[in-house]
Amino acid sequence: MGPVRATPVWLGRTRVLVVVGKGGVGTSTVAASSALLAAKGGADVLLVAVDGKPGLGPLLGGQPLGPAEQTLRTFTRGGGRVRGRTISPEQAFGDYLELKGFGRLLRRAASAASFDLIAGSTPGMEHLLVLGKIKELDREKAADLIIVDVPPAGHAAPFLRSASALQRAVASGPVRDQADEVSALLADHQRCQCVLVTLPEETPVNEVVELAYDLEDDLGLALAPLVVNACWPERPGLSMSAAAAAKQQHMTLPAATRRALDGVVRFGRARLDSQHEQFARLDEALPLPRVQLPRLPAARLLPAHLDLLASALAAEPIMPQRVSQ
Repeated sequence: MGPVRATPVWLGRTRVLVVVGKGGVGTSTVAASSALLAAKGGADVLLVAVDGKPGLGPLLGGQPLGPAEQTLRTFTRGGGRVRGRTISPEQAFGDYLELKGFGRLLRRAASAASFDLIAGSTPGMEHLLVLGKIKELDREKAADLIIVDVPPAGHAAPFLRSASALQRAVASGPVRDQADEVSALLADHQRCQCVLVTLPEETPVNEVVELAYDLEDDLGLALAPLVVNACWPERPGLSMSAAAAAKQQHMTLPAATRRALDGVVRFGRARLDSQHEQFARLDEALPLPRVQLPRLPAARLLPAHLDLLASALAAEPIMPQRVSQ
């Protein structure tokens, strides 16, 4: 396969795309939608669930994700496909031993005996092993695009900071070499970028702003356009009362109906006013281009919903107001 030919351009800038956000904002959905969009553009995509979320597989039309790689979606036109797998620290440790030349039986024995001891005595080692495996996948050119669905925001920064933390703690040896190589990957804007995901709500916006500066300033990660998930649609009609709208349509509404509709209008206006307030805060505090995904009226996401979200991700990013003025 060749490089990612998908629209938008930002999706094909690097081989590794890390998707990060607070728990509950839809990072896994954005990761899956991004994979679908890139594959529709002809890319061979590998979707990696770091915290073992098996549900990404069925969402893309396949089986629950596990350590064995599986093909989830293929596209005849363009030749793109989405493959998926999980990467656990234990599996990454076994793969590391294999990379270093351990035989199968010796590798199995060493992995079982050593992992708990190493993980318990070396803070951050579990995260480094997983990131090291992703680094190796990038080095092997295992896919045109590797999309990494990382743990929620409270764990994302420690996960991504594990390499730099171990660089400070370990002076030399294999662990230091691995930490150096992982740090180099994360800081290389030609190889890796990070997509931040949030909701148009006060607490998620607060957290994504803090996380963005943490990742960019401390770790040197390149930030892709910000994704704001579950946005309420604009409704120009909410500026009118029920009575005014009825009069415009030459209709007469019963008083009870007018009161009920006016309550709906007030709710809708309040939601949009709050959403606009959060957009303004993002413009000021985190001046990144942003992509807004629609709020889907569904209790459970289905594969068809990913197509809608992938189309929304393909839109031209919105520039922050203070930058565009």
